[in-house]
Amino acid sequence: MENKTGDVLTKKFWYFILGICIFLSIILGISIYLFANREEEVIEKNENGGQITLNYTNNVTGLNLMNITPVTDSVAIKDLTDQHYFDFFIDVDLKEAASIEYEISAIKNTKESTILDDDIRIYLEKEQSGTYTKVFGPSKYSPLKSDSKLGSSKGSMVLLKTKALKSSKDNYRLRMWLSDQSLTPSGNYSIDIVVNGIAK
Repeated sequence: MENKTGDVLTKKFWYFILGICIFLSIILGISIYLFANREEEVIEKNENGGQITLNYTNNVTGLNLMNITPVTDSVAIKDLTDQHYFDFFIDVDLKEAASIEYEISAIKNTKESTILDDDIRIYLEKEQSGTYTKVFGPSKYSPLKSDSKLGSSKGSMVLLKTKALKSSKDNYRLRMWLSDQSLTPSGNYSIDIVVNGIAK
């Protein structure tokens, strides 16, 4: 005697699995499409005789890490998870100026951040010959006590101060993580990246 009930259940099971696969495929396809078509956001600063352009992607201006847990420096520096690093580039156009001195700084979003400044680690790399190399950190968040001469605001943290003697395009990668020395089991931390400079 045929087990029709079992056959019906088996068919329902496979239909359910097929439905889940189709749903996940649609979600994956949408995610890939949105990632591939993300727009660049450009912030320009015109300085006497020169111009600095800070370029972001996907309208994201920094790193916003949610529910992160402690990790060692050696592991975090090599982490290529999309949400754990932030790529941006800076265009320098000297025009009539002989040079532009500029600073890259981070500004903490106090409303989004629950981790203590001493427990966070910030790390900046610059691309050179196709490889990203360290230019800052890892270091805790240390805010300025007053505005800098180049225009970084009080409360922000200068990650790099450099001088361009010719027009250039420099690629940078920002990383951030919760120190493995922290007593905090998890939390959130958010910073935005800004650039300020003076052409001479």
